[in-house]
Amino acid sequence: MTFHEYLAQWSRLHGSAAPKGLVRIWLRIAYSCATPFIRVNPNLITISAVVPMVIAIYLVTLTNPRFGVASALVLLVGFIDNFDGIVAVRTNRETKWGAFLDAIVDRIVDVCIGLLFIVIGAPLEIGILAISFALVHEYMRARAGGLGHHEVATITAAEKPTRIALGVMFLLASAIYPTSAIELATFATVTWAVVGLIGFAQLMRGYRKLLKQ
Repeated sequence: MTFHEYLAQWSRLHGSAAPKGLVRIWLRIAYSCATPFIRVNPNLITISAVVPMVIAIYLVTLTNPRFGVASALVLLVGFIDNFDGIVAVRTNRETKWGAFLDAIVDRIVDVCIGLLFIVIGAPLEIGILAISFALVHEYMRARAGGLGHHEVATITAAEKPTRIALGVMFLLASAIYPTSAIELATFATVTWAVVGLIGFAQLMRGYRKLLKQ
């Protein structure tokens, strides 16, 4: 399967959304990086995303936190999140079980990113709010799908890549300025919550139009 064929399939699986700009660049990189894993079971790749997140949380709880390594692990999870789908599409191993498993693991990763911020020192209340927005965001799409509308509705400011990017950048900044880790964690969590609110509003508007038709 060529990259352009993969993009067409990706678009079909994401409610006919056309990958543009940074999303297209990211998919190009992920497509190339996934090639060595083409013979691996896609579901195994999906499940493996949990391991780096658990290790990252452990690393930031150490007396001498390893923020840099944790940042690299979260970035790895971002790649894994694409690898499973790419391998499944390129090898014709797409299944409903695989899609279900991918959605569950994605939510576990979202919670783990929030836990990273909280463990380092972000306010618990803001952390829970940020995580809640992420979970509600994805539930809205799942519920709309249950009502027969599988369209993405809109690409929001709070998509999965945004959450991954926040984790990577915050941890990298903490590695450079370890004495400011708590403040950075708080800033990242507040940013996530604000972006989550914006994404919620965008989805409400998009699905209101679709569901009133």
